Amino acid sequence: MKRLLVTIKTGVLLAVVSCCVSCMNGGDSPWVGRWQLREYQHPDGTVQKVDSVFYGFQKGSFIAVYMGTDGKYRSMYGYYDDSVEDSLIIDLWSPNVNDTTYKKWFGWEDERRSFRVVSLTSKRMKLDYKDTVYVFRLY
Repeated sequence: MKRLLVTIKTGVLLAVVSCCVSCMNGGDSPWVGRWQLREYQHPDGTVQKVDSVFYGFQKGSFIAVYMGTDGKYRSMYGYYDDSVEDSLIIDLWSPNVNDTTYKKWFGWEDERRSFRVVSLTSKRMKLDYKDTVYVFRLY
């Protein structure tokens, strides 16, 4: 009976530790979470509304989720670096730069994009790339 209690206590302790570890998502980093791209603000003053593109950040890992022309969602993975003040660098792993949906929502020339951070709060994010501002909300 004593052995059974020790086994149960050990199992409960392992479960609690596992839950705690799985909940750690990057500490208090303001980037952590899923962000919905709401609009592009172009240098000429035009605004392009967006609602089917999401950027996700967690512990240096990056995911982009976007809807294809066929109505199905696609994902791209990579990593991000925010170590330089007011800057965010995203590196994608093997983006499909020839995909028409990729060209529509991203249009990145290659797998790396360096953004200037215009603003970052717990609910909103604005990133600038070549004078086009990307406006996000925490989803």
